[in-house]
Amino acid sequence: MSRALLRARAVGTRTSLLGALLASCFGAAAQPPDPIAPFLGTWSGVFTTQDNEYWTFADIQCFVGCPQEFYDRLSALLADPKNDATPAFGLSAQATAASNAALDAMLTPLGKQVRAENKPENDPKFLNCQPYGFVREVTNPLPMRISRDGKDLLVRYEEWSLHRPIYLDGRPHPTYATPSLLGHAVGRVENGALIVETKRVTPDLISDNSQAGHSGELTAVERYTVRDNPRRLELTLTLTDPVTFTKPFVITKTWLYTPDVELVQDTCNQQPGKP
Repeated sequence: MSRALLRARAVGTRTSLLGALLASCFGAAAQPPDPIAPFLGTWSGVFTTQDNEYWTFADIQCFVGCPQEFYDRLSALLADPKNDATPAFGLSAQATAASNAALDAMLTPLGKQVRAENKPENDPKFLNCQPYGFVREVTNPLPMRISRDGKDLLVRYEEWSLHRPIYLDGRPHPTYATPSLLGHAVGRVENGALIVETKRVTPDLISDNSQAGHSGELTAVERYTVRDNPRRLELTLTLTDPVTFTKPFVITKTWLYTPDVELVQDTCNQQPGKP
């Protein structure tokens, strides 16, 4: 083999190696980041992670989610040095009263009627050991796992062992689809937040800690944001329902990232608190 041919092959090899090196150094950085990745994994609320030092008294009071009005007011009362001598539960009662007043002001006449007639001990789904409605499932106290399902997302709730698909392909909500417990959810990532809009949800008489329920006209918008130190998932859930509310009702909840937690099968016999 001639020296010229050997030299040509050597140059070609060096060029190939250099190209591979440059690709390894810069090619990955050139790839756009996966916007869904931060939301994947298992997340646990305060109910199953009570010993974590991150949680505040306000978070503990909101272990199944609570009105944003309540959470913000209680947090402000707890942070005010003037209230240092007041028991935390006394401050919680003040925040509850203010939150209830704000809720009463936004309920429709039917919403007020439903709320007045609802009692936790009369909850038909609890008494009959049936999966809860949409809002209570989304903010339930047990862990959940968010994973990929092809190009879409799948949320697995330990509570009642329910699965919920979230479509990310830009499809619209179906116009004539039969309503279901968790409805039809479409999502997108916007400015680092996962936005999920859900419609076609079956009505629920109690629904959440508002005790006002919701109708089949509910539109729910969940905004999930991932924060660090500690890694956590924060939810702002906005409920728009002209039958129940005169303006949107906002609920908040937070989960910690718990990658080692395994979801278990949830039944009435296995979980305390279920009949």
